This record gives sequence, C-alpha cells and structure tokens, in this order.
Amino acid sequence: MRKISIKAVKDGMILAEPLKNAHGGLLLEKGTALTAAFAARLAQRGISTVIVEGEPEPGEEGIAVVQAAEIPKISLEELFDGKIVNNSMQIIYEALIRNRESSDQ
Repeated sequence: MRKISIKAVKDGMILAEPLKNAHGGLLLEKGTALTAAFAARLAQRGISTVIVEGEPEPGEEGIAVVQAAEIPKISLEELFDGKIVNNSMQIIYEALIRNRESSDQ
C-alpha cells in the first residue's frame, strides 16, 4: 500500500482502503478503480491524499500494516499518567474506566 497525493492519481489505480470524508462518511469502497478525472473532483471536495494498492515509488510514503497483536498493551492508568490537565480529560478518563469495568463483567 502507498499513500499518494490526490493529484498523483492515475487511471486504474485501486483504493487499498475505504475513502471517507471528514465526518467519517464513506465516499468510496476499498477496491474502487480510480480515474484522474474523478480524483480531480475529490480534490475539489478537500480530499488531499488516498491510499492505493502497490509498492511505494521513490518519494511516496509507504503504509505499514500492523497486526493488533504487535501493538503493546498499555493500561489506561499508564496512558493518562500526567496527562489529565483539565476537567474534560478527567471526564474522558473516568468514562473509559467505567467502560472497561462494565465490559469486564
């Protein structure tokens, strides 16, 4: 997979990941064949990059696929240690703790 500028899209490139708008709405499914003309319309809507299939070319960004098992588990306490700097962060932290406790039951 590789991440490219929407301006670098060529006819026939295949989306490697679903394309979503800023609000999380699905614009295009994974596996969609792109065209340069369609990419130009996406650019007008504020889409600046896409992730397409294939190996990165020089100057392009490669995308690493990481398996969930490879990501180290960090406790909520460690994650939030020293980072609760305002009431909003405290509320988020407490909600996450409550959610964890209810899912453990």
